[in-house]
Amino acid sequence: MSSLDSDNDPGRRRGRPSALTVICVLAIVFGVLGLLTGGIGLVSQIFSSTVEKAITAAQGGANSPGGEVQKEMMTRTLEITRKYNLVMIPLMVLKVLVEAALLAGAIMALGLKPSGRSWLLGALAAAIILESIQAVPTFLIQRETQAITAEMMPRIMAANGAPPGDGMSSVMSGIGTVSLIFGLVWLVIKIVLCALGIRYLRKPDIEALFTPEAT
Repeated sequence: MSSLDSDNDPGRRRGRPSALTVICVLAIVFGVLGLLTGGIGLVSQIFSSTVEKAITAAQGGANSPGGEVQKEMMTRTLEITRKYNLVMIPLMVLKVLVEAALLAGAIMALGLKPSGRSWLLGALAAAIILESIQAVPTFLIQRETQAITAEMMPRIMAANGAPPGDGMSSVMSGIGTVSLIFGLVWLVIKIVLCALGIRYLRKPDIEALFTPEAT
């Protein structure tokens, strides 16, 4: 009997459909990855000034060609990070909370816990909203960082004796554009998967699996 048949068979309500298993596993994977990226992003936003001081101290005695230009590029890049602190830090905190709820909800839903479906539904909906909002400042940071990189890399190359030209600037601009497109595609994939998960969890026969009588 297929998973769809088991979804519609009241006599087999205690079984967990394979589609539900896939949704929960994906939610667990996204939750773990989100906690890692959110935690790292939060730490980098909060301690950007400390990172800059450490890099400056490490490069203080360096006499390598292009060292000053590299230091300038790092300083300007970290200034962009600090500029968006008031927006990104609250969003990162919310991201960690949402990803934690997504992870917890998915684990409970795997066991068909009555509260698992509610947790997972709420976390998926919150993830769609948060990812859509967070994409705006993230795009702005990437675009400004890309502009600085494209500007500074030819200067670094020239300081290290490379022949002048726009080749490196074009390469860095191309890499930045590809990364922005990849980020947009990944955002769309996550939103679509979350929306499909919400739609599936709202089916009456799936909701019935999480009633106390069914479990």
